Amino acid sequence: MIQTTIAKADEKLVDQFDRELTKIAQAQFESPEFKLLFSAPLTMESARFVAIQFVFYNVNRRDGWGFVQARAPWAIKKIVWEHEMDELHHDPRGGADHLVLMTKEALALGASEEEIANAKPTPLLEAAQIAFVHIAMTHPWLGALTAAHFLERRNNSDLMKGGGFSARWKQKVAKELGVDPKSLISSNVHIEADVAHSDSIWEAIAQSVTDEESYNIALRGAKACAVIDRAYRGALAHGIQAIETE
Repeated sequence: MIQTTIAKADEKLVDQFDRELTKIAQAQFESPEFKLLFSAPLTMESARFVAIQFVFYNVNRRDGWGFVQARAPWAIKKIVWEHEMDELHHDPRGGADHLVLMTKEALALGASEEEIANAKPTPLLEAAQIAFVHIAMTHPWLGALTAAHFLERRNNSDLMKGGGFSARWKQKVAKELGVDPKSLISSNVHIEADVAHSDSIWEAIAQSVTDEESYNIALRGAKACAVIDRAYRGALAHGIQAIETE
């Protein structure tokens, strides 16, 4: 028989996990990798590099969420499907899917369509992307779901003191390069979208934390993703430094 319901959530554990998850996400911004990225001086060339790499990052996230959905229970599949409609089909906040929005942001920073079409991830960034998908494929479904959620929680400016990643990056690009913040369409949409996405997926996680075992499975997924997230931001910083030393 297909499982359509899950055991009752443990409210005490859910509250504890909610606080712990936010604490881990907030700590990302104090990590050496995040600090290195945000302290790296930007040029238009390096800003375009990051914007183009985020196009690949978006495709990688869709791969990861696909594996999460495939392995999750029926009720969770529906929540992930609703989440992915914005990403893959149409987000009313930006009038397009998120791949289109990220491509538009790269174009707004001066990238050409040919440059985007011919670009590839750097080896360090590709390795991190392989690791993101590895979590989605190999962790228990709840750990994989929490790992995928972690990146959006870390981007949720309602939860992160000082703003989520997209808000901070938008501010950095606009301040250092004098770019009109309105032209950073992907960053603007993600500042909004990842609040809603983070909240909806958190509800799916919360209803699935029913005992110490499920709590620990979810926590391991989040911690594994936090390590790779730091590696990915460090790889972006390395790419920026490589451009500046050419």
